[in-house]
Amino acid sequence: MSDYTFPFDTCEKPNKNGIAQPYSVCVNLITCSIVFYFLLKTTNSYNFLLLFSLLVFELFHTFSHFIHIKGNLLFTITHIAGFFVNISFFNFLYNYTHTLPSTYYLLFLISILALDAFSFIHLSFIYFVLTQILLFVAILYYYYPLLPKQMKTKILFILLTTALIYLGFVNEKINCKSMLTAFPNFPFHVIIETVSIIPIYLLSSTFYNLQYYKK
Repeated sequence: MSDYTFPFDTCEKPNKNGIAQPYSVCVNLITCSIVFYFLLKTTNSYNFLLLFSLLVFELFHTFSHFIHIKGNLLFTITHIAGFFVNISFFNFLYNYTHTLPSTYYLLFLISILALDAFSFIHLSFIYFVLTQILLFVAILYYYYPLLPKQMKTKILFILLTTALIYLGFVNEKINCKSMLTAFPNFPFHVIIETVSIIPIYLLSSTFYNLQYYKK
């Protein structure tokens, strides 16, 4: 899968003029609006930092579908933005729970970061997006028992839809050419973007006001 490069190989036939992938851009603008709405409702710095980093990630993600710049600039910036989302998520949960993982668990998280760096340098988007997801899941796994019961169902939906999104990328890598051969003008990547609205909404609506949940 080393030849899959974001956003050029995402399964929406790009335009040669104007907006490269307009359907994906439209859906992503909805996602950006959702994050921005909850960002305005945040009440402290670590809430704000989490949603702000998520908004920056989504804005660069949207821009990547808006204009295709040759080279690795687009997926590099998007990947770095995703890294800061995970760091902000960790910072948020630490500030909420006042609990720092054990040394061994921190080393485990650092090992995922090292794997992410290796994947980013030597492999394709399919691999290093997986390491970013693994880091998110690992952070959430540690703090999950410390979070309020009222929000644990939402977290499960976040994890489920995130897994579906990743499987969607894998499907694009394997089947995109055949799908576009059968339906050359159908923007298949919009399916992934539409599903992405669910975890983004749940993440934003759940964590912008986490301090109001009862432990």
